[in-house]
Amino acid sequence: MKRVRRVLAALVSLALAGALLTLGASSAAAAPAESRVTPRGHGTCAVTAPGSRLQRQGAAWTCLKVAGPDPAPARAAAPADLCADPSGNRVVSTRHAYCTRESVRYALLDDKGQEIGHALVAIVAPADLKAVAGAQWREDISVFVADMTPNIPGVTLALSSTCSGQCIAGAPAWGGAPVVLRANEKKEGTLTYSSTVANGAISFIQPTYQVQGEILGATPIHVSGSWYGPEVRCDAAVGNGPGCIVMGHLANVTLRKSLYGAAAVAYEWAQKNLTANNFGTADKPLLRDANKTNAENRRKQSCTMGPLPFRPDPTVINDSCDEFPFASSTQGGTNGSLCAEIIPRQVNGVWSVKLVRGTLGAPCIRAHVPLNENTGAGGELGRAVVSDRIIDHEWYQVIIVP
Repeated sequence: MKRVRRVLAALVSLALAGALLTLGASSAAAAPAESRVTPRGHGTCAVTAPGSRLQRQGAAWTCLKVAGPDPAPARAAAPADLCADPSGNRVVSTRHAYCTRESVRYALLDDKGQEIGHALVAIVAPADLKAVAGAQWREDISVFVADMTPNIPGVTLALSSTCSGQCIAGAPAWGGAPVVLRANEKKEGTLTYSSTVANGAISFIQPTYQVQGEILGATPIHVSGSWYGPEVRCDAAVGNGPGCIVMGHLANVTLRKSLYGAAAVAYEWAQKNLTANNFGTADKPLLRDANKTNAENRRKQSCTMGPLPFRPDPTVINDSCDEFPFASSTQGGTNGSLCAEIIPRQVNGVWSVKLVRGTLGAPCIRAHVPLNENTGAGGELGRAVVSDRIIDHEWYQVIIVP
């Protein structure tokens, strides 16, 4: 009996030892996966699928991250003057167009976290805010492989966007399906936006982009990062319909001397000669006042009210009073007796300006201008307010060109 108990005890001991050995071996086998720490600095990472070709090549991790502005802007899509800008800024813009540039980096890492392969996909998104009528616009997306090592067979990329403010973003690029990109490949798509800004209102909008992708043959990875596009302002407060501009750019009213003659020459003279009051320049822009009653009162103050109301000059055909700063700006409306009074003339194709009263230290000018040139310049100012979307109490510059 004692012998039987000893045999049973030995069997139990062997079974326990075997179980412990089995448990130990199982724990040891699981340890690498359980002890892995996601590599830092490479964005979103996932363990390479066991037995996959990438794992057999030594890749333990596949990673994706938003890597910064487009590294190869010269290969971007139109408008080339924006997308090919060498500044390295994520967003390059004018008042009516922009190009957003970003890139996504795909990486293969070994079990020590060292990179053994990569792909860099550049994304450019140019848009012309005047290309489509109303408060809606389209980005013509281009994505292209800027760099890819031979051990990466290809990558996928899906791109979508949202927008803040009174804005609705359209469908993702390529209908939401990812595109496949291999070395030196380029794909094109579109993203669209539409503002729901109400009549008379203003909305501030900013697109935000999201990207997803994977290295072919690896576990799909969803990039957690996103990036912002430009700050856009849409309004239904100017003209007969809504429209949008890119924030951060001074509006301008451009007047041609070839079209508006003495009026344009008078404004240019004021900007160049009233050195302390050179209004309408980039340093001293004008501030629009959309109130028509205010503008009319300012015009009367500058032209018809005493003590020195405007008197037509008999040497100027169909003479009229033209004031600068404009009566439709908050800087206008200085009494005409305090303005420098000038007569612009063109003789044999050459313009000259005669100062008939006042000094260069005056805060304004009152010019003798043929009525058709005066009203023509006023009409161009009104059209520029609409085309450049100069809302009430927004700053703008006056640019005089030949």
